[in-house]
Amino acid sequence: MEGIDFKRIKNGDEAAFKRLFTELYPKLMGVACRFVDRDEAEDLVQGVFSSYYEQRENIEADDIVSFLFKWLRNDCINYVNHKVVVDNYAARTRIAKAREEFLMQNSEDNETFERLIHSDFYATVEQSLAKLPPKCAEAFRLCYLDDLSRDEVAESMGISRRTVEQHIYKALDFLRKDLKDVPLYMLLLYYESHTQ
Repeated sequence: MEGIDFKRIKNGDEAAFKRLFTELYPKLMGVACRFVDRDEAEDLVQGVFSSYYEQRENIEADDIVSFLFKWLRNDCINYVNHKVVVDNYAARTRIAKAREEFLMQNSEDNETFERLIHSDFYATVEQSLAKLPPKCAEAFRLCYLDDLSRDEVAESMGISRRTVEQHIYKALDFLRKDLKDVPLYMLLLYYESHTQ
């Protein structure tokens, strides 16, 4: 791009970086909006600019603009792939919950079943959550114990919605591995029962 001094940006010149941001932001938004909605596009584009500025001294690229476009494209693809996984998982969880509710409604041993689920289960899950980084565990608890939406968790923790989703994905992935003998849908059913 004409008039953008990438050497000055690399040396920390904020005015030069601001000019790059002003000129390139609409074009990057145009690319991101092909993949995701406007709010997510803004998060992704700002994330690319922020990461670029933080890592500027270590980036060795002949064409920084092309590099930023590729970076954004990869972030968009990763986000979309992650969203597909999360959405599919949510659908499977809803189905599992419906099956579980059916069994509960048609079981003569509802009280016994409830006691069996809740007796040591909470302690087991909490022991597992204690192994996670604090922010990751907090996001998971706010979402599943306090029944907050992803946006509400983001506001409460002072982080982006995307970061909240990453924390929750990491927590679910960790719990799936750490509690491999417990079906993950049981974890979610348990947490949902604590929010009602």
